[in-house]
Amino acid sequence: MAERIRVMVVDDHAIVREGIKALLDLQEDVDVVAEARSSMDCLEKIEAALPDVVLMDLKMPGIDGIEATRLVKEKWPQTKVILLTNYDDEEYVMESIRAGADGYVLKDVKKGDLFKIIRGVLRDRAFIDPTVTHKLFHSIKQSSTSKETQVARPVLSQRELEILTHIVDGRSNKDIAHAVHLSPDTVKTHLRNIYQKLGVNNRSQAARAAIQGKLVHLSR
Repeated sequence: MAERIRVMVVDDHAIVREGIKALLDLQEDVDVVAEARSSMDCLEKIEAALPDVVLMDLKMPGIDGIEATRLVKEKWPQTKVILLTNYDDEEYVMESIRAGADGYVLKDVKKGDLFKIIRGVLRDRAFIDPTVTHKLFHSIKQSSTSKETQVARPVLSQRELEILTHIVDGRSNKDIAHAVHLSPDTVKTHLRNIYQKLGVNNRSQAARAAIQGKLVHLSR
């Protein structure tokens, strides 16, 4: 008998969780071993559930799915994480990849394709939804063309730019953590990365570099 696939479903909408579970229950070799209504709920249940694959929603209250993916992969690197979302923004895809996601799938995926993606990811075949792949390719191509004519600028992730904007606005780490739904320690980690990329040592220097380099839009 083939080894069964243990899946955890994480989504803040019960009706979505129930729909995905009903879909997966159609497969004889798939067991939904746990459901979670938030990222924190996922992190509390995952050690007991020990899933092979986590189907993770992207936008949820509190910690988002990307940050949850990063935390899951740090502690349980053998667990595969597939972002299952409605968002086809290439920035979300890039952040998901940086967080360690093994797949990025839109929720309108055909059920037969979802089963294939899960099985493929378990064989270390990373997957990005074709719709997103096209946008990602166009974005990278456009970025490469732009770099040929522009002075090199620090490459900051969308999350880092968001935090940098709050730094320019003069917000504290606590206020930033509340605004972006991350822990203060995670904000500090992002700040260290921002300082390193900008070649600065403190918040004032980071804010000055952001303004001079036009990395953020100033609040009016």
